Amino acid sequence: MLRKYCEEVSIILSRASIDEALIDKPGNASRLKDIKSVSFSDIIYSSLIIKEYYKEACLKKVEREYDSLYKLLYEAIIESKRLDINFSIFGTAMQLLPIAYSSLFSLEETLRKASQLIRSLNKKDSYYFSLSLKELKLSYLGKLGNMDYTELDKYPLYDVLLKSAEIDSSVKNMIYNYKYSLEVVEYIRLYGLEDGVLYGFLKILCEIPDGLIFRKYGAHIALKVSSIACDILRNYSKERLKDFDLFLSTNNYNPGSTADIIATGIALYYLDEWYKKYSSSFTGTMQRGCDRIS
Repeated sequence: MLRKYCEEVSIILSRASIDEALIDKPGNASRLKDIKSVSFSDIIYSSLIIKEYYKEACLKKVEREYDSLYKLLYEAIIESKRLDINFSIFGTAMQLLPIAYSSLFSLEETLRKASQLIRSLNKKDSYYFSLSLKELKLSYLGKLGNMDYTELDKYPLYDVLLKSAEIDSSVKNMIYNYKYSLEVVEYIRLYGLEDGVLYGFLKILCEIPDGLIFRKYGAHIALKVSSIACDILRNYSKERLKDFDLFLSTNNYNPGSTADIIATGIALYYLDEWYKKYSSSFTGTMQRGCDRIS
């Protein structure tokens, strides 16, 4: 029963990345277009790879086998390289692994547990997180203040995330208990999946500069992109949305961190709906597992 529970959680979380990519958003890869750094197939294949690692994270929660949550992310990236797949959902997986590990009974309880877990991330997590970054060869990271991203294992990962949250919107989302992804959940409820995702993408990009653009191109460009998103929200049209997409794609400005927040929001929406409909059938099994780790 436990394995079935974790299997379903892993399907929900990996499906979210696929659905995020199915919806065409300005500057992001989608079923309608590839971009310079990411193809639509990269996202689909990466989602297939990460599914088993979400499942493993979920199982570790009740089997008391916690080693390092981000060791699973590192292993997923290594597996992707072995299969010649460009792992393209790092920011989403970073956010959803704590959700997979913490999944319990309701969205509120899951987020509470995930928040506790994130605050407990230690130097061992930093070690595997650093190895993951090295495997992905993300050359634009460099240094943030006095923190060198090539030597992350000197710091507990929670400290790294706190510092990164100053400029990285997807990390800020984690630190703020998935605040921005929860906004996406509400937009999906209000407008449906596709319209809710598209509105949420513009709203969040307006609200907080994209972390990937900030890291690669600096604050000025990130703020300019956010300003355009805000302007489109004030005077929305499909033509202006197409112009925004062309501007981003032509300049290789990929709002990838915002896409990660969106994918995480889709996952939280699906999880919430699943909890309401089906998780009661697993409650006894999960409670016994939780009693063992309380």
